[in-house]
Amino acid sequence: MLNAFWWLITTYAIGLVAFPFVYLLLPRLRDRGYSISKPFGILLLGYLSWILSSAHIVPNVRIGIVGLLIVLGSISVWVFWRRRSEILDFAKREWALILVTELIFLALFIGWTVYRAFDPSINHTEQPMDFMFLNASVRTVWAPPADPWLSGHSVSYYYFGFWLMGGITKLTGIQTSIAYNL
Repeated sequence: MLNAFWWLITTYAIGLVAFPFVYLLLPRLRDRGYSISKPFGILLLGYLSWILSSAHIVPNVRIGIVGLLIVLGSISVWVFWRRRSEILDFAKREWALILVTELIFLALFIGWTVYRAFDPSINHTEQPMDFMFLNASVRTVWAPPADPWLSGHSVSYYYFGFWLMGGITKLTGIQTSIAYNL
């Protein structure tokens, strides 16, 4: 239960950091991108982490990801400050839309968490392989992660989704066996 709470808080923090960016990027949407601020933030943070780790600039460790989140947060605060009256007017005007968006997100998150709590095993179809890639992404310091199938080589195929979830796993400090289900 506590792990799900930390995962949720971390996701909200990332979404909060990302909102000023999507607000500027998506001016024609009624919600100004609020509904996608969490996935956008996870994507932005994960992409920066991946690029900077691949270039051997910022290691893929908790402090490195926290540092990136702080940098993004600082830029976000600057963007918010420059547009604060506009963003606050939007929030006052569209509070019901924001509330509905959050209720839907919470309902889906809680529903999925309860569903997975009844069968948290990682043994169906491709789950063991997915879990292996999540672990490889979490354990690596520099991208790309080591290939779990071919010792001594790096992963040469898709792993970015595992990298994104591995970043949240590192931020929260949750075990990968629990994070996999979240």
